[in-house]
Amino acid sequence: MRKRTNTWMPLLAVAAILPLSGCDEVLSLDVEAPGRIADDDLNSQRSISGLVAGMSYDLTQAIDGAYQDLALASGDLWHSGSYDFGTYPRGILLQEPEDWDGEYGSMQQARWVAENGIARIQEFYAPDLFAKDPDVARAYLLAGFSNRLLGEVQCESTIDGGPVVARTEHFNRAVDQFTRAIEIGSAAGNGNVVTAAYGGRASVRAWTGAWAEAAADAAQVPVDFSYDAVFSTTAGAVANDLVDETTDRREHTVFNTIWDDVTDDPRVPWRIVLDQAGQIEKGQDGETDFYQQRKFLDEDTDIPLTKGTEALMLRAEAALRAGDLAGMTGHLNAARDFYGMDPISTPASNADAWEVMRMERGATLWLEGRRLWDLHRWKQDGGVVADPYAADRDTCFPISDEEARVNPNIGG
Repeated sequence: MRKRTNTWMPLLAVAAILPLSGCDEVLSLDVEAPGRIADDDLNSQRSISGLVAGMSYDLTQAIDGAYQDLALASGDLWHSGSYDFGTYPRGILLQEPEDWDGEYGSMQQARWVAENGIARIQEFYAPDLFAKDPDVARAYLLAGFSNRLLGEVQCESTIDGGPVVARTEHFNRAVDQFTRAIEIGSAAGNGNVVTAAYGGRASVRAWTGAWAEAAADAAQVPVDFSYDAVFSTTAGAVANDLVDETTDRREHTVFNTIWDDVTDDPRVPWRIVLDQAGQIEKGQDGETDFYQQRKFLDEDTDIPLTKGTEALMLRAEAALRAGDLAGMTGHLNAARDFYGMDPISTPASNADAWEVMRMERGATLWLEGRRLWDLHRWKQDGGVVADPYAADRDTCFPISDEEARVNPNIGG
């Protein structure tokens, strides 16, 4: 399995990385000499935007590290390259936890930096100002997405060197953090953060079984809304590595996935690449047909964390779970209309409805790192809900070998 190096960046270092979060403000701190910023100099209102920029950076880095693995593990892409990725496309995820060291570390870093950054700000910031600061609202939002990522990906997890916890611990934390983002963002007048927090909370409320509340949250998100993980090709930033691996390097292909017979769907854009002789180009392995994804074309292309069409998918699934097939179809068609697609008819049966629901959600969120969790939760539900694709596959990742070795609370 290919190894990625993910270096743990201290909170002081990430605080200085401003351009990576889309923030236009410049951090200015009173320090006696250039170089490393003293810890105490961060205990200032002027440092908050920098601290939050660091949270954004770490979340994007975690996403970039994990999303290729998630695309292969969930069947969004197939491996066609030179890396030793053989087990993930076949749904074998649990045998070699050492292969997950970098990804697990990066995801936990994103969570820790956000949660501890919030605690730090709360220590030095006046409570009345803390409760209406737009950067604080954004910090809670990023903490929520960091926890959602861990909850959706991990079979089980740990918190700061503690004992093993169920993935629901991350979902519960995310519910609370998104709620705080809504409260503080509303007080600060930061509508973008508030809408994103409703979208994030809608998803994790659904994952905890609160589907009616999830649908109510999702209704707050306009169909054209998107809140993204920010990628950039600026020096020191996080570039969207999936682009290079699926274009210039031809490491991953749409060939041999459930999507390779889905054509003319704007949600799942791909093309067959031909060589100079008019034959299908092969992947980096020299053997596998290379079908190129066309959703992300530039390395500074952002990846949605929540969006209006996902909110409609949640509302559709909530309706389906309540037995309202017509309501489900209405929400699906609202999303299809946004993409310029023809409407679909109401399915004739519950089994047919679930088949439609799975495909519509999968297409809407294609290559956004969300499908593995869908396969897992539907598999747990069983019956007509379960996706047949997941039947003999692992659908979550283990606690990393590195964590197990250094954490005394994990039995070996």
